Amino acid sequence: MYQKIYDIVEKKGRVKTGILLNGENAGLKYLAEEDCFECSGTSENALLQNEKTILKNAVSQAAGTGVMKAGEQEIFVETYEKNPRLIILGGGHVSQPVAEIGRLLGFHITVMDDRADFVTKERFPEADERITGDFETLSEKIPSYQNAYYVVVTRGHMGDSACARQILKRPFAYFGMIGSKTKVRITREKLLAEGFTQEQLDQIHAPIGLPIGGQMPAEIAVSIMAEIVQEKNRHFRTYCDEDVEAAIRCAVPGTMVTIIEKKGSSPRGTGSKMFVFRDGRTVGSIGGGKVEFEAGKYAVNVKEVETHIYELGQGIGELGMICGGTVRVLFEPVNPEQE
Repeated sequence: MYQKIYDIVEKKGRVKTGILLNGENAGLKYLAEEDCFECSGTSENALLQNEKTILKNAVSQAAGTGVMKAGEQEIFVETYEKNPRLIILGGGHVSQPVAEIGRLLGFHITVMDDRADFVTKERFPEADERITGDFETLSEKIPSYQNAYYVVVTRGHMGDSACARQILKRPFAYFGMIGSKTKVRITREKLLAEGFTQEQLDQIHAPIGLPIGGQMPAEIAVSIMAEIVQEKNRHFRTYCDEDVEAAIRCAVPGTMVTIIEKKGSSPRGTGSKMFVFRDGRTVGSIGGGKVEFEAGKYAVNVKEVETHIYELGQGIGELGMICGGTVRVLFEPVNPEQE
């Protein structure tokens, strides 16, 4: 299933999965975007069908990455994300520092304006894509992408409306719109009259940005990007490690090792991954040190899905680490020939 996961996240930017951690059918995995299950080692029975329903419901309800409980069932839900895209609609004076800060924060940057001289390489050297076109053509020029952050900073409510009516019909992680109270009100009234619901309009951050009192373009850009970072980090995500993805695409057997829970201090967070080849080689990281060494050594011989808890407290447990805390690690055998 990992091949499918990485294919979808490359195309769409986000994908959700869930896996049962306990019970007779531990290891049952669900991929939401294709509505499919991986049932290696299980047989079709009434219990399995019930657990498929539980798993599917848990994935649909989860907002991020973490362990959920449904009765006696434990489920690890992951939201994978890759290449967050910052899409700036309007190439004015605020857009330039927004693009600069976005680049520093690791976003893929797209800038679009209906004026060719406002989307030049000289104005936006850090942009990955510079698009000239009427805002009504947004959907034709910018593909839909789930992990997308839209910043609407056009020069008037006509441009804002054109952008908003298209953004609201596609997935997004964030949609913010700059403007005075009057400009925002006019745009909202227009969209309501066109049939958009109040619930849809409530998803728009308008006025855009955190209220830090910014006046200069760079200060406004800081408030916008601060709000975007706040939204991006509201829930735990599993950010794709390129080395781990490359190992999966080699289509060789191994074990995926993932931190699914952490308590106290630990070097890496929930969703961190390491792939262990059958010969003991590893790519990725779950924190380094003795934990990673012990988990890597154990993973070589793993034959079925299981979890293990590692103590990190100094002088506590088997590892004697100084971080303080525990991590719970999921081991998943990966056998490409069975997928």
